[in-house]
Amino acid sequence: MHDLLQTSFLSPLKEDIVKASQFISNGPLVLAASADLEGLLALGFLEAALLDAGISYSRRFLQPMKHVPRDEQNIVPKYNGTKIVFIDSFGKTDDTNSENVLIVKPKEVEVQFPHSEQKKRGTVDVVIQSSALASMISPTGTKTTSFRPYVGAGQWLMEGLDTTIDPIHTLVRDFLRDEGTIKVVPLPEISQPNVDMIPGLSERRLKKLRTLWTDMNANQRSQALSEFCLPSLATEGISTARFEELVWKRMVLPNQEKDLASILHLLQSEWPETKDEALLFASRLLDSWLRTGHLFESTD
Repeated sequence: MHDLLQTSFLSPLKEDIVKASQFISNGPLVLAASADLEGLLALGFLEAALLDAGISYSRRFLQPMKHVPRDEQNIVPKYNGTKIVFIDSFGKTDDTNSENVLIVKPKEVEVQFPHSEQKKRGTVDVVIQSSALASMISPTGTKTTSFRPYVGAGQWLMEGLDTTIDPIHTLVRDFLRDEGTIKVVPLPEISQPNVDMIPGLSERRLKKLRTLWTDMNANQRSQALSEFCLPSLATEGISTARFEELVWKRMVLPNQEKDLASILHLLQSEWPETKDEALLFASRLLDSWLRTGHLFESTD
């Protein structure tokens, strides 16, 4: 695996990540996050690394962030004399000066694409940061390595792609593709895509296109897929940036029939509404992910 800290999207945060990895490595500690998919993903990377490294820790899922009042100030749990790592997926907390508390939250960076002099600003989500921490704590650990294909999952869930092109998503997707961790393929090459992410898409026409796909050359594929997407372009409910990703650049994980976007979409649709059910669902899902290395779309 390549070094995440050498990438343009994480190198600006290198000093903070190194300090955070030292804090975590000197366990024992408590890992805490809200019972949301974003928090679970980040927590998973840290737990995988701590298990690989044999560092003692305990986990605490808190109520989902949608149940927390907007003006709530004290969302970081307190444990006297115990070090805490709190995953603040939505950037709700202020920085703390406490020597016993580490807060991992989204951070803005300025990045530059290869072969371009133009710089863009973007926000690095907590999952990417946690994956970098995991790779420092346990660079070659079995669980840490198996989680690598999910590095871009949190960035996909962020709102950046709902308005415009998210430079961080693009960079992390291409990074994982170039190191061979994932494949990036168009929609017809996904064996079990979740089609309801794209309003107006015809599953029947998609099946027909998939049967013809292997016999088409590159130009024919481009034209056929463009024509297939035309009806969906006239519908509302999805940004152009996210639409293009779902049609042309699906992220495929090793040994899985569903692409990453489909897996995340299904998990979000299945996520319980009530606090207690969400806490149990998140805990069971994370246990399963740590045990199998696969983020299943159901815990049944």
